Amino acid sequence: MKQKDLLYDQANSFGWISIILHWSTALAVLVLWYFGQSISYQPLAEIDARRSLHITIGLIAWLPLAGRIAWRIYGAHPRVKGQSESIHKFAKFSHYLILGALTVMIVSGPVMAWALSRSSSIAEVALIFHSNAALLLTALVMLHVLGALKHLMFNDDETIARIFTPRKDVVNDTKPND
Repeated sequence: MKQKDLLYDQANSFGWISIILHWSTALAVLVLWYFGQSISYQPLAEIDARRSLHITIGLIAWLPLAGRIAWRIYGAHPRVKGQSESIHKFAKFSHYLILGALTVMIVSGPVMAWALSRSSSIAEVALIFHSNAALLLTALVMLHVLGALKHLMFNDDETIARIFTPRKDVVNDTKPND
C-alpha cells in the first residue's frame, strides 16, 4: 500500500485525515465544553472574561470543526469487518447525530456571540439552540464512548484500533461503504 493511501479512508479503515480530524475535534469539544460549562460558575465579575475565552477558542476551532463535519459527510464510513448492514447503518446514523449537534453548536455559537450586543431576542434563540445542542452532544458523545468501550471489552473486532492508526492491509480498489 502506498503512503498516500494511508491518508484517505478505505473500505474497512479510516485514513490519517479522518483520525486526526476525529481526535482534534474530540479535544476541541472537550475544551469548549469545559469553558462553556464553567461560565455560569464564575464570580459575576469574571463571567464576561470566561465567555470571551470560550468564544475565542470556539472561533479558533471553528474551521477545523467545520472541516471535520464536511470530511465525514463527504467521505464514507468504513465498515468493521463482519459488521452487519443494520449495525453499520445504526453506527452511521449515530455519527450523523453527533455531527448534526456539532453543526448546530458551530452555527448558533457565532450567531449568539454576534447578537449579544445587537439583539437580545436573537441571542436568546441562539442560546436555546446552543444550550440544547450542547446537552444533546454531551449525551451522544457519552453513548459514543460507551459504544467504543463495548467494542473494546466485548466484541472481537478492530473498532478501537482503526481510530488510532490506518490499517496497512486494506484493498485499495474498494470504495468505503456508504
